[in-house]
Parts: sequence; C-alpha cells; structure tokens
Amino acid sequence: MLKNHLGIDHPLVAVRDMDKACKDFARLGFYINPRHHHPWGTDNHLLMFQENFIEVISVYDSSKLDLANDKGFAFGRFISDSIERKQGIAMVALHSEDARADHLLIDQRGIENQGLVDFRRIAHRPDGSEEEAVVSLVMLINPQNPAMSHFFCHQHKPDLVWVADWMVHANGATGITGVFYVADNPAEFNSRFEGIYGTAAVKLEAERLVVNTDRGDFEVLSPRLAQARFHGVDVPANSQQLPSGVAIRISTCSMEQAQAHLDQTQVDYVITEDGGLRIPARYAANTIIEIYPE
Repeated sequence: MLKNHLGIDHPLVAVRDMDKACKDFARLGFYINPRHHHPWGTDNHLLMFQENFIEVISVYDSSKLDLANDKGFAFGRFISDSIERKQGIAMVALHSEDARADHLLIDQRGIENQGLVDFRRIAHRPDGSEEEAVVSLVMLINPQNPAMSHFFCHQHKPDLVWVADWMVHANGATGITGVFYVADNPAEFNSRFEGIYGTAAVKLEAERLVVNTDRGDFEVLSPRLAQARFHGVDVPANSQQLPSGVAIRISTCSMEQAQAHLDQTQVDYVITEDGGLRIPARYAANTIIEIYPE
C-alpha cells in the first residue's frame, strides 16, 4: 500500500441495540472485546485486527451526549444523531501517532475541523485488570454530509487496544482493506480527500472516487455503480440517506476457514466473481461485509 499517513484506523458502526449487534458480528466470526464507556455517553466494543479495527458504538447514557470540546463539538450527540438517521457506518477514524502535529498540519492545509478532543477511559485487559487509556482526536466533521465525516485518532497507550488475544477471529480476519460510500456525486468529495492525503493518493473516475491509504482504501460510488459493485445484496441506504457509508472489506488468512464458519452459523453470502464472500447488510448492523484473501 501507499505510505501516505492517516490510513484507515477504524470505521464506527453505530447501532441502536448493542447486545444484538455484538451477537450478529460474533455470528460472522469476529471476536468481540470487552465493552468500554466514553465520558460523553457512548459505549463500544472493538473488533481488533493487526493494524486497524471495527468499532461498534451505541448510546448508554443520553444525559451525557452534549459534553462538548472547546469548539462546541459533542461527540456523543454526533453518534446519537447518526443512529437516528441510519444505523451503520457513522464516520471513520484515521490513524495518527501525533494528534497535535496532525491538527497543525490540517490547519495549515486549510481543512475545516472542529479541533482536538482529549479523553480518558478505563480499558479492560483480557486478564480482568484495568488501566486508564488516553486518547486524542482531531475532528473533521462534514456538517453538510455528516456520514462523510472523519477524525484523526491517536492512542497514547496502543498496547491497551492492540491486544493479541483480541485479534484471533473464527473467520480468520486480519484487517480492514476497504471502506465504501455511496454518494450521488462522488466528485464532490475529491477536494476533501486530497486535502487529507494529497493528490497522488486520490483518483477520480466516472461515478467513482478512489483514495489509497497505508491502511486500506476508500471508495465513493454513485448509486448506479454501487448497485453493480455489490450485486447479489441490497445496498443499505436509500436516496434520502445519501451520502452514506455502506460496506467494509475485510482480509482473512483463510477463505476456507471464513466460509466454513459462515456455513456453520447459517449466514447467507454471495461468492463473488473475484473470489470473495459478500455478506448482506442485515447480518452486520446495516453494513455489507466483504471477506477476501490477504
């Protein structure tokens, strides 16, 4: 992959019923780590891979949702509003190893942002012990198109997140290689991604925008192209919900292992022409999951 910084760290899949969503993802063969709580009223479980992860997020305390940073951004309220619009991919975090330097960089590039969010939460280790995790975020919210929002995520204690025991999945999953959006006009988001990644990483085609990062690719597809791209399953977004994140592509160390697990748990899937497995969105909190070999 192109080494261009700020690759896909984790898509946030926002759900109304956390317990059901976790059962659904476990049925697909993902290991679900312990539940954690944020100070702004959301809770999460993480599906951990070698370099990135899926965050399943919901609201546990609506009284805390309006806790805001010094620029007035309330993370919890953003997630709550996303769930009201549509379950599924609410936003995507980008990997940072120095949030303050990256905040300065994005300011210099003239990209609108909602500033830094520093927070702490209790992290639960596999042995039952606890330690305080420290996280810094830089919010890149798209007010006109909230589902096309991102943020930089800097884990100050990465060993509390990337725990080896949490990366062993029954489906052999090893990482996120793609996140897919549907938008009426993909070209509308060209300047946004170029501002983050530079022009060399962004390719605009007819009805399709492709963004290469060092931790997977983004693709923004027109509705027509999305129907063709995800043939065999329904695209989980209607015309009033566009633009919207609709799919996550996962790599696996063993396609045989992944397929055997889905057969065992009686999950429907489509075998794609290029050797992947495509799972309908109803199995994963309104998100299409694709599984491909490493």
